[in-house]
Amino acid sequence: MSPKPHSARRAGAALLGTILLTFASVNVPTSASAGPKPGDTSCATTGSVDFGVDLAGDGWKFTTGDDPAWSDPAFTDGAWRDWTVPDNWGAHTDLASYDGFAWYRKTFTLPERPAGVTDSAVVAALGKIDDADQAFLNGSEIGRTGGFPPSFDSTWEVPREYYPADGLLRWGGTNVLAVRVYDGTGGGGFYQGPVGLFSKARLRALAGTTGTAATRTQLAHACAVLNRQHRAVAAGDVRGYAATLAPGFFHQGDTADRRLTELKALLKTGKVTLTDTQAEVFVDNRGRLVVDTIRTWTGLPPTRELLYIDPRKQLELGDRSRFFRDDYASAAMGRRAQFNVYLPKDYTRTGAKRFPVVYMLNGFNGSNIEWEARKIDTVLDTLGVEAIVVFPDGGSGWYVDTSAGNYRTMIVGEIVPLVDRVYRTIPDRDHRGISGVSMGGQGAFTLGLKNPDVFSSIASHMGALSLPPLVGTPAEQAANAGLRPLTLVAGMTAADLNRHRFYFDGGDSDEYRFGAAAQQMSTALAAKGVRHDYQLGPGRHDDAYWMPKLERSFALHVEQFRR
Repeated sequence: MSPKPHSARRAGAALLGTILLTFASVNVPTSASAGPKPGDTSCATTGSVDFGVDLAGDGWKFTTGDDPAWSDPAFTDGAWRDWTVPDNWGAHTDLASYDGFAWYRKTFTLPERPAGVTDSAVVAALGKIDDADQAFLNGSEIGRTGGFPPSFDSTWEVPREYYPADGLLRWGGTNVLAVRVYDGTGGGGFYQGPVGLFSKARLRALAGTTGTAATRTQLAHACAVLNRQHRAVAAGDVRGYAATLAPGFFHQGDTADRRLTELKALLKTGKVTLTDTQAEVFVDNRGRLVVDTIRTWTGLPPTRELLYIDPRKQLELGDRSRFFRDDYASAAMGRRAQFNVYLPKDYTRTGAKRFPVVYMLNGFNGSNIEWEARKIDTVLDTLGVEAIVVFPDGGSGWYVDTSAGNYRTMIVGEIVPLVDRVYRTIPDRDHRGISGVSMGGQGAFTLGLKNPDVFSSIASHMGALSLPPLVGTPAEQAANAGLRPLTLVAGMTAADLNRHRFYFDGGDSDEYRFGAAAQQMSTALAAKGVRHDYQLGPGRHDDAYWMPKLERSFALHVEQFRR
């Protein structure tokens, strides 16, 4: 029940999905601010060799089903089907309706170890896999993404990068890569590359990030910055860490104040460490030092990051990015929750202007990361959207509170106040709208109508307006049965409905009949004399139908914000 065809997904996001940090220099005398000895280059190398073994294409074996013995390199897979990746198994007639487990195996020969290539510098990049995967190299697990039943978690939009342990690669010999895949709905498989074993230098080149090798002096400058931050954090020296942040610092949504507040919160839980491993330094085409590293803060998962360094100043400036992932410790979800943020062009040009906000909800089996695959920031820039747009991770939770997750509370009770606190919003309901796609369109109606003091404008693209939330236990589903948009509208007065502005659409060939549901919604609102913007037209339940209509739905939000 989600716009999930592989043709839409193949649009893809940037390869690395990295966090960008920018550094320059300070001279503040604190206990942790003294840099390492001149010439210290122990924190990193000057960049990896350009190496890669491309495993995309033919030569793969494939079968449906699930058996842990299939990870064994000694297993004989000759009876399996010959296969090619990237793929969409749903494109095969006999697998068109197959959802479940499947395995892929690839037997290949590595060359003799190239000079300068270490095992720890090799990344097993598997592209994007629909929906969850577990990867084995020569019989040893090297990584997994998503969740398998009974705790299914779709992560089709997440690029896979796994790091084989030292000694696992058989240089000059035969190797076997086995990948266990589970698909929950729609087509499954490796729907986008790259697929292979690559040095980070080759991965950067594939992503369009190029540069030249750093000199030893430049490497020492980079290490001076990293080591200084490491020592400040290890010493619990917030002032020392703050001294590395430039005035006007802004990185991935963090101002200096927010970054320091988060560090103080971490320190309250105990000793905190900041580490960088497998770090490589190169110089980009703007003359900046760039550190490609695996960065880890105590209590948080390791993250591959690109750190941009100005060797002359040694101050972290931030990347001033306008589209990024944010996260926080969610009490509602009992874990860290993620959301993406789009900032309009004027946001980073001025520190005073405030902006309206649109919350945009994903469809079933989706998440906040799916918007990266759609390159939604480029789309919104093209439309000239002058609003902050927030993309919560709605999972498959139907935007209600159930045993599957407290998604309503997460968004209304946590993310909305957080966004108003840390971003320059206009924090009132007249300047706050909500949009959604498919399940998210249903959620836009239910969250908007049930929280009229929070949201004003409501937009639904091919939304499930005829359905109640299909999540949780039978008792929870029964309790939420009234949260069906058509039912909600039928029970509301015209005065209450007219507190909102409405946009919705649906294709006449929508396989879930959400086009018909949109027609019913238009009839219901018209009968009550409620103004609304409704579009029906040729189209199915996919991105090709709804994405061209973003201009119209955002026009509705803008009209509301200008009232």
